[in-house]
Amino acid sequence: MTWTYIVGSSLFYGGLVTAYLFVVMITTSPRVWGYTDYSQAVKAKVPPQTAAEKRLAWLISIPWFLFTFGFPIYASLALKAMLGGEIPFWIALIHLLALFLAATLGDLVLLDWLVVSKITPAFVILPGTEAQDYKDFSHHFKGHARSAPVMGLLAAVIAAAVSYPWPGV
Repeated sequence: MTWTYIVGSSLFYGGLVTAYLFVVMITTSPRVWGYTDYSQAVKAKVPPQTAAEKRLAWLISIPWFLFTFGFPIYASLALKAMLGGEIPFWIALIHLLALFLAATLGDLVLLDWLVVSKITPAFVILPGTEAQDYKDFSHHFKGHARSAPVMGLLAAVIAAAVSYPWPGV
């Protein structure tokens, strides 16, 4: 039952994070959502983000950040409750790493590799650039690789907090 919950919550989380990002991609300008994610070679071809674009990007990111950080905590506490109010650190850590891996794979494989680098539809192209400018996937991969230790540390901190036997809780 524990492993089923871990797999199910990871698929749900990864799917929802990826779906939210995809909806943002198709409903807003790539100057809002994509500018900071694109390589320096792409950004060199276009003017910097305006203050209004930066504000809109920040507003769009609020629900994503709330869910991205809130759901792992909620799901870990739900797993702890399912296990009778106690959860071993390593189970909490595996659960959190599975959640973060699912979200990372959704973003990296489905959005960055398939949509941006391979298909490259018009909605991902910054005005002033060409589809060919987005074919180098290495920028996306390196960005995700740099964030992996941070996610691992975050998972360990949350796992420690969730598995700690808080008095009266």
